Amino acid sequence: MGTGTDHESVPAARADEGVTDIGSMPAAGTAGGARWGGVGVGLVAGIAVLGLVLGALLGWIAFGGGSSPGDDSVEAGFARDMVEHHAQAVEMSLEVLQTTDDPGVRTLATDIASTQGNQLGQMEGWIRQWGLPMARPGDRMDWMGEVHSHHDMHMVEGAPMAGMANPEQMESLRNAEGEEADVLYLQLMTTHHIAGVDMAQAALDAGVDGEVRRLAAAMVNGQEAEIALMKDLLADVGAQTQEELGTTVGGADAGATGDEGGHEGHADDSAETDEHNH
Repeated sequence: MGTGTDHESVPAARADEGVTDIGSMPAAGTAGGARWGGVGVGLVAGIAVLGLVLGALLGWIAFGGGSSPGDDSVEAGFARDMVEHHAQAVEMSLEVLQTTDDPGVRTLATDIASTQGNQLGQMEGWIRQWGLPMARPGDRMDWMGEVHSHHDMHMVEGAPMAGMANPEQMESLRNAEGEEADVLYLQLMTTHHIAGVDMAQAALDAGVDGEVRRLAAAMVNGQEAEIALMKDLLADVGAQTQEELGTTVGGADAGATGDEGGHEGHADDSAETDEHNH
């Protein structure tokens, strides 16, 4: 089942932010890396890394010679936080690709890994072109302000940011097999996307323009389409999202907070959002 939608980017991990670099993931055939030996997983990881490199180049070109946002700007905050957010989405996608036999899940995970890898590279390129450090001057999501308060988003104890999985949930995904892994991936990624949509919409509502606006609007439209697809894939096997269940999955003992419903049709920048690589 193809997605035909836009997604998020690859891990350019930073140890101080709890993000995993794709390049540091165990390779197939190495100690601790046997699980990465599934057909096509290495290729997808390679494509994701290539997308990261090309995206970084595009990000560098996009702002060459232009004015640069400040260190505490919405643009810088959005790019920094979304780099970390995208990185986990790619890691989760590469994990499920090791075990899934479902063609719909495989297509979705491949698309997320490659597209979000490219977008992550673009945003890292922006930050470097702006002459800004990757380190934040304040807390994650502070740039969203009061209108899109992250306190109203799904937050699990131990997760670095709203919508992201915590270490226990990530370990559950690594240990799951077959349909169990598919369902957990879809549940975690739906929550991940809902928060991603909120973050991108907050950037749009704050008035970002140019390339930042184009990419944020593409994220909203693409990820909302994927949320609908993931709900359908879950329904096909008699499962539901975390939001529909009203609970947190993956072995975490912390409850979910916030109301993630009603995220359809956020972006009204449809003319700017055609960043569909597939």
